[in-house]
Amino acid sequence: MSKYFKKLNLVLLSLLLFSSMAYAKMTKIVFMKNGSYVGKINTYILNDNIYMDASRTAKLLGGKIYWYPVSGKLFFQVKGNKIVFYRDKDEIILNKKRVSVPRPYIVRGGKAFISKDFLTSKHFSTAFNFRLAYNKKTGIIEEAHSVNINSMNHFSYKDRTRMVIYMSEKLKFQESLKERNLLSINILGGVLYDTEKISINNGIIKNIEMFQENKYARFGVSLGQNFKEYKSFTLKNPDRLIFDIYGVNAAGNKNDIAPPIIEPSADANDSDIPVIAPPSNSVKEGAGAAPEITVNGGASSMVPSSLGAPSVLSNAGQNSNQEKESSKKLSSREKPNIPDKMVLSKSGIKRIVIDPGHGGRDGGGRQIFGLKEKTLNLKVAKLLLWKLEKVKGFKVLLTRDSDVFVPLRKRSKIANDYGADLFISIHANASRHKRNQGFEIYFMSENASDPWAAEVADYENSVIRFEEKTEEPDPAALLLHSLARNEYMNEGSKLAGYVAKEFDKRTPFVNRGVKQAAFYVLRGTYAPGILVEMGFMTNRKDQTNLCKLSVRKKIADSIYRGVLNYAKSKNWK
Repeated sequence: MSKYFKKLNLVLLSLLLFSSMAYAKMTKIVFMKNGSYVGKINTYILNDNIYMDASRTAKLLGGKIYWYPVSGKLFFQVKGNKIVFYRDKDEIILNKKRVSVPRPYIVRGGKAFISKDFLTSKHFSTAFNFRLAYNKKTGIIEEAHSVNINSMNHFSYKDRTRMVIYMSEKLKFQESLKERNLLSINILGGVLYDTEKISINNGIIKNIEMFQENKYARFGVSLGQNFKEYKSFTLKNPDRLIFDIYGVNAAGNKNDIAPPIIEPSADANDSDIPVIAPPSNSVKEGAGAAPEITVNGGASSMVPSSLGAPSVLSNAGQNSNQEKESSKKLSSREKPNIPDKMVLSKSGIKRIVIDPGHGGRDGGGRQIFGLKEKTLNLKVAKLLLWKLEKVKGFKVLLTRDSDVFVPLRKRSKIANDYGADLFISIHANASRHKRNQGFEIYFMSENASDPWAAEVADYENSVIRFEEKTEEPDPAALLLHSLARNEYMNEGSKLAGYVAKEFDKRTPFVNRGVKQAAFYVLRGTYAPGILVEMGFMTNRKDQTNLCKLSVRKKIADSIYRGVLNYAKSKNWK
């Protein structure tokens, strides 16, 4: 009887080993770079998922790994970019940013293996600026050219939809209109950050689809019945390809309307925070109309601010001739008062203007649930006001204290009429990619620090579509403000650094860094200023935090402490 059980156990053991071999095996894949053979990488296939030898993969990519088998922590480093893997965790840290990835690495035979799906994902290509593509039929994984098309965005206006393609270098492109229902755009040598299909359905455009071909990137724009014509042009700093697609009697993008909000009951407490309203005689509405700016033959969707600053989509040097002509007129007319914010006033009082972004008919960016951006911005602004006005020597003002629409031009004017020494604009971020998360602190610069910064600025500036036409700028004021702007930029960058440090220390949001871009609301203000993007409303984790009163208090406290540290560095008393 015992012999019988021994034989049965051997049979069962054999079946078990055979079963495990059916779901796990070792093999090799070929690694190529731009069409040339580089070497082979050992792989481990587990339940049809391919895992690549971490050490060999890093070496062929020009990097290295640091693996600690006891703790299970794995560092994967290539060209200055770093990934931290944790054993038995469905998340990684990618350049200090937490990203959810299912089972990113495994250990087999005393070696670490990284998921092929992660290495070929958009998270990897975005962080490392090159793309790995896997051909299942040939079993070849290839390193493609560096990603040079970083993102794409669209903005809807009354008469047209603007499509903006953000690039890290200048690329040639070809365009063709097929049967008036498909606009095909081929960018030669272009490598996409990702391929996707974006539905718009606003009458002018049905959808935009992105394809990665062998030697070019292709955008297919499916046109609606309301399509009339289009214009295209390029811009620099950073390199952008712009398509203005016009319609007949266009009504705007119905997708711009944010979904209904769900008000959490816990937020009832912070509605009673005291607010300092703008003095009734401090702001006067401008009259007259200003024409839209024309850039490279195409009409820009941005209207100049009251200072006459160029559109964020224009090049920084376009106003130089205007400034030279303006300087000749300074002696024959009264010079505008451009305050020196670097010198302490005799009274010792410092004035701070807090600007809750959006409001009224402008709800702000989209959110996946919970509070709208305009509501979040105002709630945090009131908390910050409550803290700052308690500081001796500070006077604080809100550009809006309720759900009303305030034009960008008027926000700058409120700050200037108040004699602001610091300007803080509060916003929340949004993205088509739900995994994007974290905070960003911006300061004013004519040139964006990266394509994403330019995209954020373009979006925040697009609120101007809600505004009326503005009065013609004073050329003398334009010149003097441009001379002072460099100092404001320098001080704005310092303030941004102080706030970002506190934000990183005190809030649950991932630190995406201090960045610079050409925001209208910062450009028009005679003071050092920052624009705070608190977190992504399109990311479930970030939006959950933004909807919590306790987290909003931490946000306000972070900005408050950043301001105090800046004031200390300037010896404000």
